Amino acid sequence: MLPFKKNVAGNIVDDFRYGSSWEDVYQLYIFDRKFRLFIFDAIERIEVAVRNQIVYQLSHKYGSHWQDIQSIFKPANTITRRDGSVRTFDAYNEIQNHIKEQLNNNQAEVFIQHYKDTYASPENPPSWMCVEIMYFNHLSKICTSLKNRSDVTRIANHFGLPPEKFCSWLHTINYVRNLCAHHSRLWNRDLKIVPERLDFSRSKVWISNPNSVQRSKIYHFSCMLNYMLQSVNPSSTFTSRLKALLNKYPKVSKSAMGFPQNWENEDMWRNCLL
Repeated sequence: MLPFKKNVAGNIVDDFRYGSSWEDVYQLYIFDRKFRLFIFDAIERIEVAVRNQIVYQLSHKYGSHWQDIQSIFKPANTITRRDGSVRTFDAYNEIQNHIKEQLNNNQAEVFIQHYKDTYASPENPPSWMCVEIMYFNHLSKICTSLKNRSDVTRIANHFGLPPEKFCSWLHTINYVRNLCAHHSRLWNRDLKIVPERLDFSRSKVWISNPNSVQRSKIYHFSCMLNYMLQSVNPSSTFTSRLKALLNKYPKVSKSAMGFPQNWENEDMWRNCLL
């Protein structure tokens, strides 16, 4: 309801603007819910593709159990935050602990039970099973923590991204995925984890002027999904479905989402499948 309340000298007061209605509030709520599900659906498709590329690229180089080779990951790194708290980043051990926890406690996955009942060694299943039981944040940490830049490059190349941009985008996608999973407002949110800017692309259709777009807004995030879906699913109807959703709720402020004027004239939004 906050967008419909009066703003007096920069402060929101407990009174509604003239002409506001409960129907307007309700329709904004419904739009946000549908938009959140729409974004979550796209993230799911990208997540599956990221899992596949991680397994494919690393298995070809290091074998079926690359997740158990500690030397391919960066060593643990401890940092002290501004508030004095200390945090250790250790992707290898975090992944190993998660795999063991799932092996001991996950009785829902048939393939996990089959492996435990059939094989005594190695202790962990092959990577294509282990990655299947990982969360999205584990996928992001794997890419960020691989010691050899070439390993990340091969994965990122599939999505038409430099490795640093790819890891940054995965971090932001994981953040937005959690917002969607916890039913948090998405419409006019300022993203707390801002992705790195992609200045241009030689292989995919991208924003013509990336400097003019607010990277903390959901419009830029939608552009990111559109860009990655060009590799994941070239026949995706993401563009046409987004336009249809926005057209169905014309009162919803697009500027609050970071949509610039004439955004539909961008090449990445003009060519859509119906």
